[in-house]
Amino acid sequence: MRRLRPREVLTTGGVIASVVMVVFGLGLIVLCVTLLVQELRAGTGIFETVGIAKPTPFWLALIGACLGILGGGKLALDSAGYLVRAARGELPRRDGSRPTRRTYVVRRASRHQRQVWARSAEARRQRDAGE
Repeated sequence: MRRLRPREVLTTGGVIASVVMVVFGLGLIVLCVTLLVQELRAGTGIFETVGIAKPTPFWLALIGACLGILGGGKLALDSAGYLVRAARGELPRRDGSRPTRRTYVVRRASRHQRQVWARSAEARRQRDAGE
């Protein structure tokens, strides 16, 4: 059975939240990897305990760190995917309309380029009217 993706809408808050989630996911990965490297350098055996306040078996901490790495990666990738779709212009705006790239290109174009486009459009109209 295919799972439907929740409907995404392009908002400023959504973009800011996605950036924060990407940073949080990457930070979680860095934290888990740092803790694993620190324990492995200390020569902790698989059946020894780690932690000061609440001693935990190292094998359980290893499972938790691996799950933290996977969770951080999933969080970062999902949020980065939203940002990529937003940058490509694939997300509809809140009112339901798709962002148009043409108006941005027209705004950015020089006066000469707009004149060239206008002459081309006029030539197409005359050609289509003549057929």
